[in-house]
Amino acid sequence: GLPYGWEKKFDGKMNGFIYINHVTGETRTSPPTHGSSGTGPAPVQISAREQGSCKPGWRYAFNFCYYISAFADIQSHSGAQAACKTQGGELFWPQSVFESFFLKKTLNKVKISTHFFWTNGEKHSGKWDWGTGHPAFSNPKWSAGQPDGSGTCLAVYAHTGFLDDQPCETQYNYVCKTKP
Repeated sequence: GLPYGWEKKFDGKMNGFIYINHVTGETRTSPPTHGSSGTGPAPVQISAREQGSCKPGWRYAFNFCYYISAFADIQSHSGAQAACKTQGGELFWPQSVFESFFLKKTLNKVKISTHFFWTNGEKHSGKWDWGTGHPAFSNPKWSAGQPDGSGTCLAVYAHTGFLDDQPCETQYNYVCKTKP
């Protein structure tokens, strides 16, 4: 694995991979050899206030409970959906834009190993949606230049809280959501 903070990403213009450090902003064409080992920080304890009426390991906000996967717990989009179902919830879908920014702020403290986390959003028949029983996909907050057609599953860029289309088989951390 790469040192903590680094991501390997395909660059179509260069027709090759680039390496981006999301902590420092550095971009390079060769793999980094410096930095921490990638084992990641210890899990952050959830206070009773943060847990609210949610079960242990979940955080309460916006009348929902949120579970953030552990540093090394990364899954494909379908794997993340299955993991959330096992946890008694479903993959994150935003009720409001404020939820993504709440998660961005929380993830700055918690630390995940990937720079994106999966949402329930997918593209079906050329249109994005959050899945059955969820609000319509309207007024999305996209990262600059997105969607760029690189994938049919939606992830949130953890450093900004904005959406990005990603290949569904890519492995990222994930956030589950449920009612208390």
